[in-house]
Order: sequence, then C-alpha cells, then structure tokens
Amino acid sequence: MAGQYWRAAGITYLQYANICGTHVRNCLKEPFKAVAKNREGFISNTVLYKNGKEASTIVLNAELLQKEVLTKKN
Repeated sequence: MAGQYWRAAGITYLQYANICGTHVRNCLKEPFKAVAKNREGFISNTVLYKNGKEASTIVLNAELLQKEVLTKKN
C-alpha cells in the first residue's frame, strides 16, 4: 500500500504524525516558530477518588513529560 511508510518503519500513526509535526515546526521562521512552540504546551489535572472523596491529584504538563521521556531514552 502506498503511503503507509510509517508501518514499514515500525511506528504507530500517532508517532508518525508527531514526528511530521515536529519537523514542520522546526522549519518555521522566527515569529511563527515561537507561536507554534507556545501552542505545544498543555497542563492536565487528574483527580483520583476513593469512597467519594478526593484521594490524590496528578498534574501533567508538557515540560515534565518531556523531561521524563528524555531520561528514559538515556
């Protein structure tokens, strides 16, 4: 099948899309690159409940996840 090179490379479509997006953002010139970089970030809160009460809160943000990914690669 034409166009499914990501399968031949052994990666998922989401990984392929992330790689493509990263390359496109790296090719942008400066005022646009800064705007795209700001759009990448996110913060997500997950609250775990036990017996109807808040047990713990997990805060996920892009910077912490990126650091975790980089430490796992090394």
